[in-house]
Amino acid sequence: MNPLAPYEPSARDPFDLRKCGHLLRRAGFGASLPERQRLVREGLAAALQHVAPPLAEVPAADALLNEAIAFGSIERVRAFRVWLALQNTHPLRERLSYFWHGHFATSNSKVQDPRAMALMMATFDRLGTGRFDELLTAMLRDPALLRWLDNDVNTSKQPNENLAREVFELFALGRGNYSERDIKEAARALTGWHVRDGQFFRAGYLHDDGDKEVLGVRGKLDGDDVAAIAAARPESARFLAERWLRFFVHPQPERDEIDALAGAYEQHGRDVGATLRVLLGSRLFFSARAYRSKIKSPADFVIGSVRLIGGRAQPTALVAAMATLGETWLEPPSVEGWHGELAWLSPAAWLLRSNFVADLLAGRRGKLAPRAAELLRGYTRPDHLARAASLFCCDGDLSADASERLLEVARAAQGDRAATVLHAATCLPEYQLL
Repeated sequence: MNPLAPYEPSARDPFDLRKCGHLLRRAGFGASLPERQRLVREGLAAALQHVAPPLAEVPAADALLNEAIAFGSIERVRAFRVWLALQNTHPLRERLSYFWHGHFATSNSKVQDPRAMALMMATFDRLGTGRFDELLTAMLRDPALLRWLDNDVNTSKQPNENLAREVFELFALGRGNYSERDIKEAARALTGWHVRDGQFFRAGYLHDDGDKEVLGVRGKLDGDDVAAIAAARPESARFLAERWLRFFVHPQPERDEIDALAGAYEQHGRDVGATLRVLLGSRLFFSARAYRSKIKSPADFVIGSVRLIGGRAQPTALVAAMATLGETWLEPPSVEGWHGELAWLSPAAWLLRSNFVADLLAGRRGKLAPRAAELLRGYTRPDHLARAASLFCCDGDLSADASERLLEVARAAQGDRAATVLHAATCLPEYQLL
């Protein structure tokens, strides 16, 4: 059976609130209950179109990007990225930019250039849903990445292998699909690919223009050639397919799933967006194995919580909250990015997540609108309050034990009962899952 066969809703397996919430969390940063309910009514095709509309229909944010750059502050750049995620104009594009940031993990802690970091993320926005060949080529010319991996000191007389090694190991092929000789030859091809005045600069006098052989291809190769050769390898398709499956579907993809997605990727001309549209519309994506199989990252928890209640909050406050929870955008902990999943959770992290939502609902994370009381207006009976909170936060899908705990909280709640019950719902184990 083809795991990427299209999911076709039926009376026995409908496209319901559970499946819609799953799609909007995985292919974006979630959505409010009214938006989820609307998309359920409109059907699967409308929901898929919602998460991945044509890019031509998505308004540009160039002015705000330039404003973030003009301040010369990495905090402003982070706030701009959070603002984009909150706007949700193209959920899959924002989600993929988040993915690529972890994939080409580059940190301002070393680069020390907010402009370069902002432009790197803009490259993900522009090219991240297109052909991987073009994205990889652009990234090997990206000033932030070149600085991060020391290619500024890569010269014909003293080749530096840092960038070449990561191109193969972390960006395009994965371990075991290249040799040490391939790294040395690729490093030669990347000599002279430097940064000058914040821009990519090909220093010809520092470039090794002799013949090289990379992954079986011989010639006077340069960085563009390295990108093209690596992206065309069949190992690259499987490597990327596994990464996407781990990110969008399940932390432990199976071999037949990897093979199927790698095949779809090749069939679509290595177009990332087209490949992921197949994945997001598949039986695999909507399977029981995929549902709630991943743990929310701090970004998913923080940004998703605001979007889930259909609220507005200050991006700078959300940036700070994410950092407190262990995820500082534009400063991944290493070239491997964030490890995620169980690494996100600990007793301390659980308490911090609880505190964040309590502060958010109380207006201590910047002004939140609408307030909890407005969201649950009209629900006075404890069972109605508990049910409404379950729908808002967990698509109405809770275990019997969790439902009973939520009802107990609703019965005991006093004062701002809506905030109390919503907060209790976000503390449930189900809410921690993506």
